Amino acid sequence: MQQPSPHRLFIFMCVLVAAGTSIPERISVTITPSLRNRIFLLDRYPNTGSIQKNQYVLFILRSEIIEGSKTNKVIKKVACVQGDELFVRERSYFCNDRYLGAAKEYSLKGEKLTHFPFQGIIPEGKLFVFSNHVDSFDSRYFGFVRRDDVLAIAHPIL
Repeated sequence: MQQPSPHRLFIFMCVLVAAGTSIPERISVTITPSLRNRIFLLDRYPNTGSIQKNQYVLFILRSEIIEGSKTNKVIKKVACVQGDELFVRERSYFCNDRYLGAAKEYSLKGEKLTHFPFQGIIPEGKLFVFSNHVDSFDSRYFGFVRRDDVLAIAHPIL
């Protein structure tokens, strides 16, 4: 068997290094039970103007509710987009008359939760993100996500 030339070996190693450094930028794994899927392929340079309902988005969540106001990257499903009507009735959230789910009164730690009180048409450049999981921390509690804050569109793999 013939040995590869040093030049070919160098090129092969460069390809491996490039692939190894780009894969983590393209794959996201979520460990929380709030999403049905756990592994996502990321489109890191999305056209944020074309984000639609039922797509998953990766964004930075900044919230005082999260311990120490840490910055967290989270993936959530888009439930409503600009121009949709969002309203709340007794902690139950609706988008264009379609029931999304109810907000909890207390966190898993027993703390009283505040709810996003918006009633009306979702403004331009805003997204309402949601998960069906009972303990999901989503727009019901922290409000809209700005389209400009979306880092990636996340496509479920597994």
